[in-house]
Amino acid sequence: MLFVILLGYWAGRSHRFDADQVKGINALVLDFAFPALMFVGISSTTRREMLAEMPFLLALFIGFAGFYVLALLIGRHLLRHNLGAAALLACSVSFPSVAFMGVPIFKDLFGHSSLLSVSAANALGILIVVPATVVLLEIDASRAKLAGASAAPVKDDHVIRSALISSFRKPVVWAPLLAFLLVLVDLRVPAEMESMLRLIGATTSGVALFASGLVSAAFKLKIDLEIIGNVIAKMVIQPLCMVAIVFLIGVSAPLSHEAILICAIPTAVFPSLLAPRYDVYVSECASTLILTTIVMVVTFPLALMLVGT
Repeated sequence: MLFVILLGYWAGRSHRFDADQVKGINALVLDFAFPALMFVGISSTTRREMLAEMPFLLALFIGFAGFYVLALLIGRHLLRHNLGAAALLACSVSFPSVAFMGVPIFKDLFGHSSLLSVSAANALGILIVVPATVVLLEIDASRAKLAGASAAPVKDDHVIRSALISSFRKPVVWAPLLAFLLVLVDLRVPAEMESMLRLIGATTSGVALFASGLVSAAFKLKIDLEIIGNVIAKMVIQPLCMVAIVFLIGVSAPLSHEAILICAIPTAVFPSLLAPRYDVYVSECASTLILTTIVMVVTFPLALMLVGT
């Protein structure tokens, strides 16, 4: 896995791919391969198996949303960031790169059944963390425009509605939700359709890891106390918090192990993609992405030892 990430990083640093090609590879993963894989992974499970994961989903919700709110408050009131920068900081330390790294890691560790956990974790992050970050960035950008111009005010509820609608239009959001719905009503997907989707979904693992390296190579590395704090929060504190959460909720193995290891995955690429669009917290997001990926070489084996896998 690390070899493929480094291969993508080398390809990016040696300019084998231009910016449009990198966007195309990201689109292949996020709009086609990963949604297809999630759909098949979820739709092939039973309703009983899905209902058994409800404590696991609750633990992930607390681990993602709770950590996001805490980091947002620290960014705003302790580090004195504006709303947009604080939102990107919170996204960087609370949302792991499940879409890119979850499949190759968990299929080898826990088998095909773990795709449901990976899909659920990614869906929770995309439905909660990403829209919240986009909404806060839009509110911050709107306030900045109003401060320097006499433009008509943009209502926050309009921004929230727009961000949610935009999220639900993405295949990486509606595909797993549709599969969840089909399983809940006990409607099976035809085997022929599963075969077609599985074929494109099978490309997810290698291409996603390669794309992670490409994205990391596009940014310059910056190291300061805040970024070190981001890395520690994401790679050490969040997994340890999840250990306490699964214990308190009573999530049983192997789902408890999966929840802890999901939080031990490096930060998602979404903050690094959002930051340049709003010109906020750009180098910090990119550096957090790069350093958490590097630190994973040490912290993820420790997490495996912690859960006994």
